[in-house]
Amino acid sequence: MIQITDNMMYNNISNELLNQSTNIYNLQDQISSGLQINYPQDNPAGMVNVLSYKNSTALVTQYNSNVSIANSVGSLASSTISNAMTVVNQASTLAVEMANGTNTSANNQAAAQQVGQIINELTQSADTSYNGQNIFTGNNLNAPSAYTAANYKITGLKGIPVSSSVSYSVYTYAGTDTNQNYQITQNETVTPSLTADAIFGNDPKPPTTPSSSAKVPSGLISVLSLFQSELNSNVYQQNSTAIIQGIQNGLDTMTAAQATVGTVVQRLNEQQTSYQTVLSNISQLLNQTQDVNVAQAMTSLTQAQDSYQATLEASSNITSLTPMLLQYLK
Repeated sequence: MIQITDNMMYNNISNELLNQSTNIYNLQDQISSGLQINYPQDNPAGMVNVLSYKNSTALVTQYNSNVSIANSVGSLASSTISNAMTVVNQASTLAVEMANGTNTSANNQAAAQQVGQIINELTQSADTSYNGQNIFTGNNLNAPSAYTAANYKITGLKGIPVSSSVSYSVYTYAGTDTNQNYQITQNETVTPSLTADAIFGNDPKPPTTPSSSAKVPSGLISVLSLFQSELNSNVYQQNSTAIIQGIQNGLDTMTAAQATVGTVVQRLNEQQTSYQTVLSNISQLLNQTQDVNVAQAMTSLTQAQDSYQATLEASSNITSLTPMLLQYLK
């Protein structure tokens, strides 16, 4: 037979009151914070899940941020190339129109001014920046300009009299050939933009002395500069075929660049949508794991407080009766 002593009775009452007060404190803490897991001891397994969800959220958020920046750069690059292609198409149309032999010197001068405006627009396009950083100069983000221009005097172009020399600007790419890359998944990086030489072309710096065995440059902006100079010199008609072909080659290069950038932008849009879904799902799991049902917690708190008060009253009655019971049992 187990003998129940006064100490055992008091300890049981004390433990019960402590458990109930702890429960009340925890409920009050949950209602105050809005969380049902505030400390590891509240729910060890649940806390492990909460930490895992938070780590996953931080990682996906970082990747999603990279996707967002890359998408902005890619979209800007795509629209810039598209606008530049519109301008170059105008130059192509003008080159064909000015190829006939009926144009006067005044016509040529007016056309040369138009070509000069087109060159300015293209060089500005090549210097497009995002958040103050050039998007077409590779990893040389702070390059002041995508191109350097050097004056070049040539003679002996096909169809142009040897006695006639033409001076034009040769545009040389000034950036790097290392593209800007962004990591968008653990194992995937993307290049949202291309370097200016892959879009507008490039020509090596010309020699300092005039050339007598010149050929049409390969870079689009250099071709347009030669086009402008030949118009100003009234010798364009003799070299029009090469200029028209040079502009068309530039358009082909820009078309390919536009397709490349467009594919990357589409990939980034898809990844951004995917990450938004992932973040939403993780948020729901996190909320389900750690968030408290405030209405239910309030009801539980009221019940716990009532139970605590009842225990206090019962323990008070028991402790007041104990001396009389012991005296009677004797």
